[in-house]
Amino acid sequence: MRKILIIIVLFVGYSVFAQESDDDYSGFEAGLNVGAYFGARNTANFYNGAGNEDGMNSADKIINNEHYLNQINEVLEQNGYRYPLIAGSYYTEYPTKMKYTPSIYAGLNGRYWLNRKLAISVSMDFSRLYARDQFVIYNTNPNIPPSNKENQYVIGTIAGQEDRVNIDIGMVRSFRLSDRTNFITEVGFNLNNTTVGLNKIEIYTLVIDIKYKGPYDYVPNSGNPEYEFRQGGIGYGAYVSPGIQLNFTDGISVDVYSNFYYTYISLEHYSQWGLHWAPYIRFNFTRMFL
Repeated sequence: MRKILIIIVLFVGYSVFAQESDDDYSGFEAGLNVGAYFGARNTANFYNGAGNEDGMNSADKIINNEHYLNQINEVLEQNGYRYPLIAGSYYTEYPTKMKYTPSIYAGLNGRYWLNRKLAISVSMDFSRLYARDQFVIYNTNPNIPPSNKENQYVIGTIAGQEDRVNIDIGMVRSFRLSDRTNFITEVGFNLNNTTVGLNKIEIYTLVIDIKYKGPYDYVPNSGNPEYEFRQGGIGYGAYVSPGIQLNFTDGISVDVYSNFYYTYISLEHYSQWGLHWAPYIRFNFTRMFL
């Protein structure tokens, strides 16, 4: 992180002293960001169902509950399983290399150009990330004959979804390539907010929510209170964004950008630093503000 701060300071210092001859050019510019977001996979295992030392989002805690185990056996029977899962006669195995699927990256940007080469930029972008994989329930029911392998394991799906907001504050440096084209680069600080939306398991048509609801074995309609716990938190880091700016008119331009993030993502017991990538297009509108 110290190296990142040094690079940002050097970039800002260089940009401040790199003045353009027509310094009277200044003003606000609004932008619309649309692209894709590729989240680092190192926090995706939060959704793998293994849970943590606090028992949060544990699929075992759900599967081992008598109420849910009966539901699972019902759907298994409907799909041709002849030997039910019996307490103490099965075990589970969860994925260890989950990853996020690419998601939409969309938001707003505001820039104030100090001159034709230097601007201050603030962006806020939203992404909804999904992680999905398979888990296995191994049925060790002693009544299953060795030759009946199709009843010895059950393959289910486990999935998670989170919302992530990135707030980027940085400096923009523009280098003229031609009358209509500039090379631009942006560097700055990132704040991010991650909120877990869901965590669930699916066994055929049966869908069960495994998101943490309290320090007890929750059973629907049991009279036990159900709580909605906020999972996720505030993270931070830095980013750099090289790109090309295409100027169509004096008031409208398009940036073809790529944000490279090195940020800390806050998820209980899985909080980590990681590299994230967001290629996108920014539509800029100037005349409405100048």
